[in-house]
Amino acid sequence: MSENRYIKGLFKDTAHIDQPANTWRYAKNMVIDEKMGSISNEGGTDPAGQLTVAGAPNRPFKAIGIVEVSYDRAVMFLTECSPLPGTVPISEIGIWEKNIYRRIFRPDIVNFPTHDLEFNCNYPIEGTFKVDAKGDLLVYWTDDFNPPRVLNIDRQERNPTVQMRKLYGLTSPDLKDINILNLFPFGGSVPHIWVGDNATWASPHQTAVKEGGGLRTGVYYLALAYVDADFVATNFLTVSNPIPIVDEFDWTRPTTKKDGFKAGGQTTKSLCWRVSNLNTDYKYVRPVVIRKMGDATDAYKLNDVEINMNLAPGPHQEISFSGIEGFSTGSVEEVIIDTVAYDTAKTIQQLDNILYVGNTTGTKDVGYQKYANNIKLTSVVRAIDEFDVYWATVDNFETGFGGHPVDKRQIVDHTKSYRYIPNIFSWKGYTRDETYAFYIAFILKDGSMSYAYHIPGRESSASTIENTSPYPLGLLYRHLRDVSPSASRLFHWKDYSEVPGNRNMNYWENNTEIYPLSENYEIWDGAGEILPSLKGTNVRHHHFPSNWNNSRKSIEKANCTTTEDSDGLQTNTIALDGFFRMEHKGSPETEFPAAPFRRASFRHGPYATSGNGALCASTCWSCGANDAPYTGSSTNKGPDCWFTANQEMDVGVSYHMWLFRYATGGAAQPSVCRIATNATNNGGVTTGGSNTIADYGGCGAGQHVDYNAGSMSSIHLMPGEKIWIECTSQTSGGGGAKAREADSNDANGCDSSCDGPANNCKSSVQFTVLSTTAAADPDWYSDAKICHDIKILGFELDDIKVPKSIADKAQGFRIYRAKRDHSNRTVLGQAPLLPMSQHFSQIGVCEEAGQDADVKEILQTLQDNPEFFWSVDPWPLNSAETIPYYSYQDNLDAWGSEEASKVFSFHDFYLLHSKNSLAPATHVKLIYAIQNLAWNGSATDQDKMAITEIAMSTEGVKSIETGWGWDAEQNCYPQEINSAIFIGNIYDNRLDGNFYVPRLIGQKAKTYLMGDSIFDGTDLGFGGKIFNEFGTSAIILSLKDTHEIPTRFTLNSPDGTLDFAGISYTSGSDWDDYGNNLLGHGSLLTNPIGTLAPDGEPSHPWRSNYWMANLGAFKTDLYKSIDSNELVWTGFEVLGDDFENYVFDDNTGASTYGGADWKTRTTHPDGIFGGDTFITRYGYSVAVKPSNADEASYPRRALHHHIVESTDNINFRHVESADSFYFPNTPAKTVLKYAGNKDFNHQDNLKYNDNYSADNNIRVAFPLPLRDVNQDDFPTRTHRSAKHDTTSLIDNYRIFLANQYKDLPKNRGDLWKLSSFNNLLYFHMEDSLFAAKGKQSMSMSDGSEAYVGSGDIFTQDPDELVQTDGGYGGTQSQFAAITTKHGYFFVDVSSKKIFLMTDKLTDISSAGMQNWFRDNIPPALEEFGYLGCVADNPNAGFGYHSIYDPIYKRVVLTKRDVEPTAAFLVGYNLGPTALGKIRFFQSTCDYKKLTPGKWGNVWEPLSFGDSTYFHRGGWTVSYYPETKVWGSFHDYLPYIYFNTSRNFYGLSDNVNPFAPNPQVIYSHNSTTLYGQFYELEPPDGGTIVYPFEFEVIHNEFKADTVLFSAFDYTLETFNQDSISVLEHGFTSYFLYTTLQHSGENALEYLVSTRRIGNEWKVNKFRDMAVIAANTSPYYMSPNINVTGQTNTGTVTSSFINNMFIYDGMNKTVNPLYLDLAKTWDLQKKFIDKWLGIRLIYDNITNNLLNLYSTNVAVRKMHR
Repeated sequence: MSENRYIKGLFKDTAHIDQPANTWRYAKNMVIDEKMGSISNEGGTDPAGQLTVAGAPNRPFKAIGIVEVSYDRAVMFLTECSPLPGTVPISEIGIWEKNIYRRIFRPDIVNFPTHDLEFNCNYPIEGTFKVDAKGDLLVYWTDDFNPPRVLNIDRQERNPTVQMRKLYGLTSPDLKDINILNLFPFGGSVPHIWVGDNATWASPHQTAVKEGGGLRTGVYYLALAYVDADFVATNFLTVSNPIPIVDEFDWTRPTTKKDGFKAGGQTTKSLCWRVSNLNTDYKYVRPVVIRKMGDATDAYKLNDVEINMNLAPGPHQEISFSGIEGFSTGSVEEVIIDTVAYDTAKTIQQLDNILYVGNTTGTKDVGYQKYANNIKLTSVVRAIDEFDVYWATVDNFETGFGGHPVDKRQIVDHTKSYRYIPNIFSWKGYTRDETYAFYIAFILKDGSMSYAYHIPGRESSASTIENTSPYPLGLLYRHLRDVSPSASRLFHWKDYSEVPGNRNMNYWENNTEIYPLSENYEIWDGAGEILPSLKGTNVRHHHFPSNWNNSRKSIEKANCTTTEDSDGLQTNTIALDGFFRMEHKGSPETEFPAAPFRRASFRHGPYATSGNGALCASTCWSCGANDAPYTGSSTNKGPDCWFTANQEMDVGVSYHMWLFRYATGGAAQPSVCRIATNATNNGGVTTGGSNTIADYGGCGAGQHVDYNAGSMSSIHLMPGEKIWIECTSQTSGGGGAKAREADSNDANGCDSSCDGPANNCKSSVQFTVLSTTAAADPDWYSDAKICHDIKILGFELDDIKVPKSIADKAQGFRIYRAKRDHSNRTVLGQAPLLPMSQHFSQIGVCEEAGQDADVKEILQTLQDNPEFFWSVDPWPLNSAETIPYYSYQDNLDAWGSEEASKVFSFHDFYLLHSKNSLAPATHVKLIYAIQNLAWNGSATDQDKMAITEIAMSTEGVKSIETGWGWDAEQNCYPQEINSAIFIGNIYDNRLDGNFYVPRLIGQKAKTYLMGDSIFDGTDLGFGGKIFNEFGTSAIILSLKDTHEIPTRFTLNSPDGTLDFAGISYTSGSDWDDYGNNLLGHGSLLTNPIGTLAPDGEPSHPWRSNYWMANLGAFKTDLYKSIDSNELVWTGFEVLGDDFENYVFDDNTGASTYGGADWKTRTTHPDGIFGGDTFITRYGYSVAVKPSNADEASYPRRALHHHIVESTDNINFRHVESADSFYFPNTPAKTVLKYAGNKDFNHQDNLKYNDNYSADNNIRVAFPLPLRDVNQDDFPTRTHRSAKHDTTSLIDNYRIFLANQYKDLPKNRGDLWKLSSFNNLLYFHMEDSLFAAKGKQSMSMSDGSEAYVGSGDIFTQDPDELVQTDGGYGGTQSQFAAITTKHGYFFVDVSSKKIFLMTDKLTDISSAGMQNWFRDNIPPALEEFGYLGCVADNPNAGFGYHSIYDPIYKRVVLTKRDVEPTAAFLVGYNLGPTALGKIRFFQSTCDYKKLTPGKWGNVWEPLSFGDSTYFHRGGWTVSYYPETKVWGSFHDYLPYIYFNTSRNFYGLSDNVNPFAPNPQVIYSHNSTTLYGQFYELEPPDGGTIVYPFEFEVIHNEFKADTVLFSAFDYTLETFNQDSISVLEHGFTSYFLYTTLQHSGENALEYLVSTRRIGNEWKVNKFRDMAVIAANTSPYYMSPNINVTGQTNTGTVTSSFINNMFIYDGMNKTVNPLYLDLAKTWDLQKKFIDKWLGIRLIYDNITNNLLNLYSTNVAVRKMHR
């Protein structure tokens, strides 16, 4: 006898004779009971709850994913795999706890389809969980179909609703979209940010910028994200257009005083944005304010704001920021942290409080490019009437409204300019004649942005020659062609926008950039493809109309008016001629001490006036309020009574002074008075000086009244100089003598004894005044209201047609433009062209000096010879006098000759401020002929300076003398400044034909010119020097020969006379000249506006005219390439219901909305703006001081003020010092006084905060890549979350930072599974297994472990565990890969192996099962062509899944398979063209059947669920990792498992559909049911009870052939009461050897078995194999055999049938191998070297069997 104990496992990899000891050959429904040390029958399954789907009776639900969570609970994900016809599949989440399933959430998808969880049976769910700081259970899951998601189970249960149909208790329609559950926070409806603009007629105002804050100057953006109740935030979904903060206010008047401020200046401002279209699924909105201040961009993270929208105007919420809340700043990158979002993830895992997702997909390409190619753009305009009204009054020019009411008390609407926040925020326009690149991008459902799709510019017009060479049109155009002979086209130079069909747009195409040949550049609309496509053609952009397009010009018309007189005229500018008298009439009286002189007071009058003496008295005489009597011996100088000149004048003075003298200790002492002045030209005394001009003595020693009188015929006063009367007492008569002003009550009277008028004690002073300069009549002054209607240039879009398949992914769209930097400008700047005059003269002297050699020595001229030079004139000089004649050819090649301008100064603000390169400049384009209002500047003098003069003595000796003042004759430094002011009135774009031709710049004649310089421009092509002494910085240009600009439309007449080109005009007065210095007068308007011309335009004499021009750059390519541009959001977006206007049905092309017209004007009739261009009034100064022998040296200075387009908001210039004065912020008089002395146009003095020009380029979309670099699938990527903080309320598992990912090598296939084991993360690829590094440990001497890695597993590349060329240890079975405490278990279908990862990777399939797994791991259909397709969905019947059994410490592995039926095999084996032929199509991974169709035979796909051709198959096997052995096969194939700490569970879809409840959860290892699994029922009723089978091989005698006479087994049997009973347990058995088989024999007590000792012994068995004669050739040799006979065949067991039938896990006896009717004499005993024994228990009696060992009895055979 030999006893075998079974501990070495299931082993099938050897021949029976070599079966290892203590292993078994076959087992089914068996477990290894470690505690008992036995082999036992497996417990069945008990119901452990049911999937109650209330409200959905008889609907076939399945659990497609189960996540085991804390406290032995499981969260289940259910859906319908085969929904009832006409129904929508229901998805549901529930939780199983203590054998009870309860629903957690099942959305109402009938009424709210967007709430659908959209579970899909083809996409099983994998998940994990955590418990947060609040104790809430959060479950995270992914299915590789929907986005990864998370559900707060406890939060959901705290808000119960009927049938749990509402998420978190949110009531519909509050819940807008189920995607609020997305792991990557789903934004949903994107907030729309706007600013309040209350444009009421009574009080227009904005609500965005308010008082009460502490914001610093700069620009501010608002960024918004959503935050849910778990404090999980979405990405920031929108960033507003910038709002500038300046220090002034909307109500500041004049409005020009609302200027800018340097970056960082303190203000009292705060901000308030309005927000609509909020997603109320979220509880909060998270605002971040982004500030650009100088070069710094900072972000303020504000407190979360609970969503609670106000109602008016329209549902919205307000977000405020004052800057004084105390929020700290950080960088935008620190505060607005980019998190990623993927569309799908295949696998999910957590380790060390970090969540990982792997094998992700995500794309921003929705496939819209071919539809974007059909969008059409039309320019539009937005009118602003009464634009930025400016009151040009005399007082404004002189003092900035310092003397009279601002704006003449007229209302100036501050909302009509780009100082007004809503205009800046919403209505920035586009530069005319400029080219832009536009894009459309979709706001996806999650709030993120798709790629931005290029919108091509319009096609070339077939009705024009715009896309042809300029060659045919004349000499000027031939020159334009020659700029680039191969690329120059007419669209570069001319305007074709008004041609019908051109949509008021010009044409543009890039010369070298070509559209790719991909299908993206086909053109599609709802009806299909439109030909021809864009493929291979030149890239087109959007060329806006120029000002030559009359309906699109920037300045619509002039509304300027002038007054007949000036309310703002200052009286001190009126010429004075007359006299007045002032008197003293008694108390209070001023005392005059002995010293010093003290001023007398004359407080009464004026009297005896003549001329305009009274006017002079009111403005020139003053006697201060502090005129109480001055007594005692104070040193006070007396009352402030004096005459002050308000202009240059001659003054005659006479006075009569009565004094009362005090007598002290003797006779009264005499006193004395005098006339005093501080006039420097009179050598006069200053106040308190001792130089007596005139005085009279007293009347005598005995008189108490003294009389003094005096006069001066003429004192020359300059403005501000003074005259007064002062007195003192004589001191010779005794100490303390003093006098005071007398009056009629004084003793002794005032009589003739004192040589004064009798009885007249009234003191008086009389002034005779005569202005020394000719004065203007006040009636000649006029004020002007500068007013125009302007148009902002924008656009609208047509044919925005969005297929519903794309619209379903989006919630709207936005329009972007490419950022137009300097390199992409074709319009470099815009400003008037100021022609320079050419001179031939000696530089360095002046006309006043003549040719005096002494003067030249003083002036130190460099040379004596004349030379050609150009003078930077502040205004165009009289054309007939100063402009040379030039020959030219017009556009018809006709030669002509007339006055024309060649060299110009140009003062564009953007260029002067930025000093960007002028190298691209090639030409100028004339856009307006400007008719100016021209003022002669206010009388202004130069400041005095040190002068040098050569004097000649009487002896003829020359000497050099220095002084302080002015001198023209020897120093060329006159007193007066000649000045003028020019403000644009009429801007005429109706040019003569020749003026529409752009003028090329000659040679290199373009440069920045510094102020106060003489620049030699010869090398650049200017033909000489450029004279700009005492001038301001400018850009200077010289035109190409024959490109000079004739002056016939820009005549100028500074001196008021004009007789030129058939136009004759003579001024009616000397006072309407400009550019003179008329001393004493203010700014005089020389050409007030008169009557209206017949066309309605204001008409006035042609006094000042010049061109407004664009400085152009010829370029052949812009914004290259279309996929690499930095984009700027225009602020335009279409959201919500408006989006429906653009959607069409993919199949029909019809609108899904009904009545949609695909036009933005329908949903947004105001147009699309958000450009980079402001229309502003721009003032600048130009100055020069002539210094040549032919011109007087009077400085000439001018101010120019015009409307321009600029990318800088010139309104927000600012002043930082006297060096940065500018008009109109600084009064004109001040700027004119210092222009030239100070270079106000120097880059350093053009103070402008560049932040005010900022675009909205924060967090914008990115252009669609042109090439195939658009990766939307990341099959080897793992991305990790932020680390969970156990103390934080924020769910960091939902924060995935953009750079926190790891891409593994792609040569190991896709990432299939993320797993963790032993505190390491495993990346399980399709072909290999990688383990993360960074947490390696080493053993220490004390037995402890120390980590030597960084702790960050992403810092190093993971290790491939087994490195081979093709990979090793991969997996393609996601749901079979599980982690147990014994290791990581997985299946590698490709290599047909099973692995266990512990401290090393082990191929456990080689533990006795290698051959079996090699044959049974591949799909059954593999031999029928099913190759190259991954089948990994056990839920649907394909693939592997496994579970750990905590009771028996085993891993249970199940293969679910689809097997062919006989009908399939018939079809598969038919000929290739036979009807009914079945073949496999690898491209679609399915089988198709050839069937007849309407137009011939067609291949119809077959469903794997079609029972005619397929049936379910598979197997289940168990593995014991502790003992490293395989255990048994098992008769159950559930579609899903889960476990708890106590047991494992499953659900099956192989149940009887007529069972009472097919939706049952079953627990395994039942102790009451053995062999019954999942209530499986046969078709004929009853219950299937599967047997326990155990098969062993006894080969311990294999060295000999033996006779097996008996076997026995050691067994314990326990009944349902767990009582050990005397029963043999097994109900049947069979034995077999190499050729013998006993057949299955029943075990019956004392019939076929009996108990001997502790063993059950069996000995009645014989061979029942079929015996037959085999006469095959092998046995029929013709030779003589060992018996001396010839062979007649042999008798043996069946040679045509195998003993066993193998079908996966089933090994059954082949009945054809047995002859159970064989007679007893043919039933042989068992003789062999080994014996196979299978013990079978049918489990009917429901006992527990514990098998411990088996034995065999043998006898040695000797035959």
